[in-house]
Amino acid sequence: MQQILFILGGFAVVMGTLALLHGVMALIGRAFVGREPPAAPSPPPAGIPPHHLAAIAAAVATITGGRGRVLRVTAPAHMAAGWTQHGRTEQFASHRVRWGWAVPGPPHADNPHPPSAALPAHGKGPEADS
Repeated sequence: MQQILFILGGFAVVMGTLALLHGVMALIGRAFVGREPPAAPSPPPAGIPPHHLAAIAAAVATITGGRGRVLRVTAPAHMAAGWTQHGRTEQFASHRVRWGWAVPGPPHADNPHPPSAALPAHGKGPEADS
């Protein structure tokens, strides 16, 4: 019976603390209700700027002798794919098996030297020789 009373007492303390925190947060919230929010920065204009459109239309008119029409102008997608691919390549390259840690065997990408060659000191690979 004492254990049940101990558990119920702990539960009452936790619930009382949560109720107190809720009350404090409600008071803080009411303090900010009457205030005007700070002015949000204006968003950048959507689409392509008008002066860019004018330059594109002028270039098309010049090249086509006035016979061409600009039907649609869209901005290219963000070109970060090359950066992410390079980052992944670098990350995966850092996870290769280190020189001297591989199982001895025939020459391969991680162990280009034949098995009879003396292994370098621990932690030093062929890159350390150059």
